[in-house]
Amino acid sequence: MTEEELKKVKFTFVAHMAMADEHTSTYVSEDGRLGFCDHTLKKNEYEFGRTYRHFRIDDKIYKSYKKFVEALKDFEP
Repeated sequence: MTEEELKKVKFTFVAHMAMADEHTSTYVSEDGRLGFCDHTLKKNEYEFGRTYRHFRIDDKIYKSYKKFVEALKDFEP
């Protein structure tokens, strides 16, 4: 799969979890094989800090977009 093909994949929101120090939102593709999680860290009780994203192909997690795109080359939906 190429990055152009990835841009055409529809992702649906499936879950959100609020913890004391972080909020997480999870999204999944229609076939359930691709997904990503947005993690937002809290600075303090009232402010949020930076957000980072983890990617998933089947059961494998990628912590960088670069490694995720490399793995997509071998992925066939």
